[in-house]
Amino acid sequence: MAVGVDVAEERKGLDLVALDGSRRVSLSLGGLSVMEAVELIVELVRPTIVCIDSPSGWAVDGRRRSGERELAAMGISTFPTGADPGDHPFYRWARAGMSLFDAIAPSYPLFGGFEPAGKAAEVFPEASARLIAGRARRADESKGVFRRSVLQLAGISDGLPNQDRVDAALCALTGLFALDGRWSSVGDEKEGAVLLPSL
Repeated sequence: MAVGVDVAEERKGLDLVALDGSRRVSLSLGGLSVMEAVELIVELVRPTIVCIDSPSGWAVDGRRRSGERELAAMGISTFPTGADPGDHPFYRWARAGMSLFDAIAPSYPLFGGFEPAGKAAEVFPEASARLIAGRARRADESKGVFRRSVLQLAGISDGLPNQDRVDAALCALTGLFALDGRWSSVGDEKEGAVLLPSL
């Protein structure tokens, strides 16, 4: 079982999707608080891996973390996570994600680029989608259409109500790849390792 979480600021809430080993959606919820998500993950679902669409921490040096630089070198752009900007409105979603990583750490320690099972891992859905599809999104293809097509390619039925739930499912799918031994990562323990699927 793998859980994927798409984060957003508190007003919007978090989206959570759980996939079982057969890639069936066993749980799909939205509008969750950080603590509601923690309860579901730790007490109810108890997955083998948790994959979160959020930075796990701030850059130690410079305007981008090492994993973001490595993704950029692969042609995959991300929002840069520089040094802690304080209470900047744009980064409230990232703070929610970091709060989730902190809250589940006693049960799911942070993935640092080594064995992913039993960990909470940072995942970037666009990177996962591109690696699973084996191609970049076309210029005439929306993010939503592309990412849903990747889930369908992976055998996951398209009953997800919105883009946030699709992204949560891509995170969970990345976790299933990792549990199957098909994974790599970019970044490091110091600034955060990003879990990636490999075919």
